[in-house]
Parts: sequence; structure tokens; C-alpha cells
Amino acid sequence: MKILVPYDGSASSERAVEYSLRIATAVGKPTVHLHLLNVQQTDTNVLEYFGRDSADVAARLVSDCRDAGAKVLERPTSTVTNADVRVERTVLIGDPADVIGSYADQQCCDMVVMGTRGLGPVGGLLLGSVASKVIHAVKVPVTLVK
Repeated sequence: MKILVPYDGSASSERAVEYSLRIATAVGKPTVHLHLLNVQQTDTNVLEYFGRDSADVAARLVSDCRDAGAKVLERPTSTVTNADVRVERTVLIGDPADVIGSYADQQCCDMVVMGTRGLGPVGGLLLGSVASKVIHAVKVPVTLVK
């Protein structure tokens, strides 16, 4: 069983990791492969203003994003490893909902367990909801953890 846990370092994403570990225990840890995914957002459109140096700036920007994402995933990776569950950690760059949806599909994940910031209906309408977009983007069950 492959469980995708999008992780951004928030308290709700921490709880999503904990919940995923409870699922792993219930179904049998050796059969579970937990995918921790951190999605870094960056506006690469600004690169066109740098002219010929844009390739260097883009490479540096991507490298910095990957380093930041790897740092964010250190703690949950350790938690999952200590729980004796197989873990894969990945850092990708782009729109979180789109990246999560694509990753879940490409990796043939069986479910997504993700935290929600709990903005409520008004906050969700004004700011958009990654969780709501993911629910519509993936073909597998999504469990939201507050």
C-alpha cells in the first residue's frame, strides 16, 4: 500500500504523518510504503528579467528550493523511519495541488493523507484550498487531517 503524505511542516501535516503511521500499523507496516512529498512554490516568471543569466539564476533557484524542501522533510522522515515504515521523500517545485495530483498518479499511490490548515469555508473561498483542489485532482481516496 502506498500512502502519499504532502508535508509542509505545519502542525496539521505533522498530524497527517502520525495518522498515516496509525494506518500503517493497522494494515501491517511491511506492506506500507509512505511517500513524503514537499512542494516548493516559486515564481520562475521573474527569470525573464535577468536576460542571459536567467539559466544560472533558475538553476540556483531550483537548487535552493530543493535544499529547503529536503530540510523540511528531515523530521518526518526520521519519525517514519523510527516507526519502522518504508519511506520515500521527494521535493518538487510547482503549484502544490497540481504537483500532488500528478505525483499521486505517477507513483500509483493508493491514498493521500494530508493536513488542512482549517481556514473554514470563508477562508477557503478567499484563499483557495489546496486540499479541495487535491480532492478533485486525484483518483484515489483523500483523508484530510485537521
